[in-house]
Amino acid sequence: MKFGKRIKTESVGEWGEHYVDYKELKHLLKPLIGKPQNDADEDAFAAAIEAEIDKVDRFFTEKETELYAEFRQLCQKVSGTHLEVSAANFSTLDKLFLAHEGTPAGALIKDFLSLSAKVDSMRKFVMINTLAVVKITKKHDKHQARQLQRKMVDSVHQHHFYLSARFGTLITDIEVLATQLMSRLTDSKPLAENYSCPICLGILCNPVVLSCGHRFCMKCVSAASYFCQTSCPVCRKEQILDLETIKVDTLLSHFLDRYFPDCQSGVKQCQTCASRRADAVPGRQQMPCEECNISVLESLGRMQSACISHHKEEVAAGRVDRTASAG
Repeated sequence: MKFGKRIKTESVGEWGEHYVDYKELKHLLKPLIGKPQNDADEDAFAAAIEAEIDKVDRFFTEKETELYAEFRQLCQKVSGTHLEVSAANFSTLDKLFLAHEGTPAGALIKDFLSLSAKVDSMRKFVMINTLAVVKITKKHDKHQARQLQRKMVDSVHQHHFYLSARFGTLITDIEVLATQLMSRLTDSKPLAENYSCPICLGILCNPVVLSCGHRFCMKCVSAASYFCQTSCPVCRKEQILDLETIKVDTLLSHFLDRYFPDCQSGVKQCQTCASRRADAVPGRQQMPCEECNISVLESLGRMQSACISHHKEEVAAGRVDRTASAG
């Protein structure tokens, strides 16, 4: 399937005008192909792509705010609704909805499934529009001496719809809410392997969610930042891994404290941070206090010392080997 048809097929109907207008960009590109390079025409084409990126970003920012507000309202409904344990053992919320249809629990599950579908559509919106910029610039660079792809892709990487850690957190929080609903309705416990850190392989401790949706212990992602890594350790999506902006997902942290209180590895937040109400901070996220940061930095210092010590041992061993070989 050609990409122009794909973006039309995969787009959400009412969002149609907010996607990258791939057809129009192809129309603007066609007169440029096979003709001597004209800087004015090239600049106009680049400006058109930038305008499309900005359009996508504005819509994403607006919808992200709406979805987050809807999520908060749903959380309040879940807290205020009495849920009885189902007699049958269902493995998915879709099956639970059919079993509870017409009840308050059924209405709650229906609202959740609706929100979950919207969030998934927004995730696909980000992916297809990013791909549209890659495709149209690749088509341009194939025929033109002036190369645009790197510049335009870098522009995408600097926009909110690509960088938003808040949206990555929302995806995770939706999963947490689904697990809580399943647990309350089926009296089941979540699986530990679904909440393990890909770096240390232990249960997440002070969980941090990146814009791609992958989650890590704060100490693990802080280590990646300390060693100047600029991408997600799992999917390699470019990220801003800055110790001053890394935030603990408090909803996920409380969830883990409830279901896995004795399984988390690493330095937990201090009592002051742990006792703060999630609602006390706009956006529900907050930075660890100075005490927690010191704990993290101390662990990083020990890690660095161990690396230096190990390196010195390897160098010394290499010298011994070379001396023995020379003798």
